[in-house]
Amino acid sequence: MADTDELMLTAQGNSYIEHPISQYRDDRFLKFVDLLHSADVSISNLECAIIDGDEWPNYGGGMGWSDSYLGAPPSMVDELKFLGIGALCAANNHAADFGGNGILSTMKHLRAGGIPFAGIGASLTEAAEPCYVSTAHGRVALIAAADWGPREKMDLPAPWPSGYQGSDDGPWYTSRPGVNLLRYDAALHVDHQAVDELRRISEKFGWERAKAGRRMGGAQGALPLSFPGTGWEIDTDKDFFFMGRKFTLGDNFGSITTHPLQEDLDRLTKSVRDARRSADVVVVALHDQVHGEDSTDYIRATAHACIDAGADVFLCNGGIPRGIEIYQGKVILHGTKSFGFQNSQVRHVPPSLLRRRGLPGDGTPADFYDSRHDTGLRAEQAGGLPPIMGPELSESVVHAVVFDQHCAAKEVRVYPADSLGGNRHRLPVLVEPGSEQFARVLKRQTELSDRLGTNVLVREESSRSSEADPHSRRNGSR
Repeated sequence: MADTDELMLTAQGNSYIEHPISQYRDDRFLKFVDLLHSADVSISNLECAIIDGDEWPNYGGGMGWSDSYLGAPPSMVDELKFLGIGALCAANNHAADFGGNGILSTMKHLRAGGIPFAGIGASLTEAAEPCYVSTAHGRVALIAAADWGPREKMDLPAPWPSGYQGSDDGPWYTSRPGVNLLRYDAALHVDHQAVDELRRISEKFGWERAKAGRRMGGAQGALPLSFPGTGWEIDTDKDFFFMGRKFTLGDNFGSITTHPLQEDLDRLTKSVRDARRSADVVVVALHDQVHGEDSTDYIRATAHACIDAGADVFLCNGGIPRGIEIYQGKVILHGTKSFGFQNSQVRHVPPSLLRRRGLPGDGTPADFYDSRHDTGLRAEQAGGLPPIMGPELSESVVHAVVFDQHCAAKEVRVYPADSLGGNRHRLPVLVEPGSEQFARVLKRQTELSDRLGTNVLVREESSRSSEADPHSRRNGSR
């Protein structure tokens, strides 16, 4: 736990609490709650919209055939407060599952419950603004964003409404509620033969003419990532654009590089500079949906840019466990898993989503989730990506960043955690020190951090499992 003059914040991953968990008295669960309450502020990602049961807005999500939707009851606010959550990252791919009205509903309930939040707003300006938490040891600012772009192997962009960005359209039009997005794109590295074949296909189907029209601002199809026209789809000797993707000649065929959209990055760093004037500690949270054990280029570029602008902590909370990086003496938490994530407990599934999966429109949520689970297993068996969630993949950690009396990062503490109850109640718990699971979780976190040049020191203490020192360096990489 933090000393008298220290400021401590904890970072958890995605949260979605469909039914109450505050009645449980499992000892490991209560230790988890005590840890969060011991911090000056505990931060989590709100992976849902909060909707009144009798005032559900129109369902807007599920543009992908296998998507789900997450709309939590207002009671989730009280459950988060019971857990000790003091601030929420509200920008993510489920924030707009119910469109603009769902975002406004979420904001209403969070404000009524007194939990500060960042990343969504009635306009883009509001969604990009920091929220603030005043603590006994200093003022903490939180800025949140969600990524949007091609996922996984960069083959298809994320569907709407996870790309539901707010707008600033006054005074003549009402601004659009939405999410503070960090859009990004990828360059796919190929050889001359591949470019020649892509060019032949594009010319044969007349897509080169469509590209020319888009370059001049013609309405011949929207660009997949809503990138501005400047420099986009302009072919060169090295780069060729094919169906909204940038292919570039390179020696490492099959490699992918990514980069953030500059206007979104500028908006993030502007908020960081603003928060730096008003807060002792500045945290930037990104809900990233590119899965895998290593962070991509656009995440590292964004994290470093935010720290250069004045952030103290950069947090990725997309549900993928990754390591700890120390950059310029500041902390980058590259990934945290979900906790208390009851995504299999939704009460209703829209008939349109059931029918998309070949189920009857009057089917039950159990029908939907059984189908989704079975389909995921078949996809994995066919060589696809494995499911990223489930009881067997519930092991996680709680990161605690400790700041000294001058609000400089002092250390990062790592607490192994897990979720109990399978798909029933997904109860977040701390792992027992000295157990095989405790050692396994710490070993994994140590390996992931080592890739980023960070030494994690494992201590034989029940109150603190391990820590990373922001002031130490190894091989000049931190």
